[in-house]
Amino acid sequence: MAGAGAAGLVAALAAADRGRRVLLLERDAATPSTLALSGGLIAAAGTRWQEEPDSPALFAADIRAKSGDAVDPLLLEAVTHGAAEALAFLDPILPLHLHTGLRWPGHSAMRLHATPAESGAELQALLRQAVARHPGIAFRDGVAVTALLPGVAGVEADGRIEAGAVILATGGFGGAPDLVARFCPEAAAAVHVGGTLSDGAALRWAEALGAEFRCLDSWQGQPHVSPHLVGRERPRFGGALPALGAILVNRLGRRFVAEDMGPSELTPHLLAQPGGTAVEIWGEAAHRAALAGGPFRHAVACGAVAACADVPALAARFALPPAALAETLAAMGRQPDGFGRQSWGHPLVPPFYAAEVTGALAHTQGGVRVDGAGRVLRPDATAIPRLFAAGGVACGVSGHGAAGYVPGNGLAQSFALGVRAGRAA
Repeated sequence: MAGAGAAGLVAALAAADRGRRVLLLERDAATPSTLALSGGLIAAAGTRWQEEPDSPALFAADIRAKSGDAVDPLLLEAVTHGAAEALAFLDPILPLHLHTGLRWPGHSAMRLHATPAESGAELQALLRQAVARHPGIAFRDGVAVTALLPGVAGVEADGRIEAGAVILATGGFGGAPDLVARFCPEAAAAVHVGGTLSDGAALRWAEALGAEFRCLDSWQGQPHVSPHLVGRERPRFGGALPALGAILVNRLGRRFVAEDMGPSELTPHLLAQPGGTAVEIWGEAAHRAALAGGPFRHAVACGAVAACADVPALAARFALPPAALAETLAAMGRQPDGFGRQSWGHPLVPPFYAAEVTGALAHTQGGVRVDGAGRVLRPDATAIPRLFAAGGVACGVSGHGAAGYVPGNGLAQSFALGVRAGRAA
């Protein structure tokens, strides 16, 4: 298996659980993966952790409502059923719970699952510990896969490594600016906050074998990311803030969008503002609630969040026009809202918390077409023998552009296809 992010780790565990010998190759485990940089939320329907009614069918309907008919029905079935299957398989390994902090846009039920800290870094660490404990898995770090052997009889990686099957789980192409500009031009101006090793290499190998690609213009946007580096890190504030009552204002101190839309579709609106930045503002109650999210806690610890006693202090801290900002804040919560916002969350009252934010590209969502077992398919729907894909290499369920992504659906695909590809391989 190539790649030890979400899909690769889960696939390795699933294959080894079937009694197979697994070699898991990772290019550089010290470089943060897209999983480690995520919020660690996994969408799954019909699990033992859920109390309200939910099902794969309802999950699929929610995806279709966002993505239309762009998602392959076979893939949709595999992800919406397979995500719950994957969490059931991992139940003895991971201390999972249902995230109940808020109902995220695009989900008609509470179906996001996480480990205790609700952090991608924690989720990755727990999965890697499980891999390290399994006697059937050999994990090799610092090994870069450079090519597939003829007939997919293995891979080239510090020499020939032969295998009965190969699972590609090296991520998408968010770390390849040329491919982003070609396929996701809307995201070309966004900072990339996913794994830097997601360079699209596996897509090029699959292309040479005649694989079909779908929805290459699909990407996940994150509109709650600092435009500034703190040391070598770029703090991220998580996507929960708008649902908790946060607003966005541009450099004129004015709102410009309905902030309660999905975070991914919000990203292009933010990038369209002067300088591609805005100031996100929230109150004390929202601040306390947002601390449940691992990325937000880390951003606060990094000093990326400012506390301001009142409107003048807030305006001075971010060089915003005081009168315009005061007028904007005084209008909060009024209906009808000029931008169509429906949900206001906690009242926005002093003291204020705020941070400068920009739009970011978390990861791409398009990739090779696969069947329900993760087999890589050609345009005629025949499978390329012995070749499987999951995670960012494979097409996701977000349709086209940024608007189809719903929080947790990226890891839903990685976990569902990871388990199914591991078992099938």
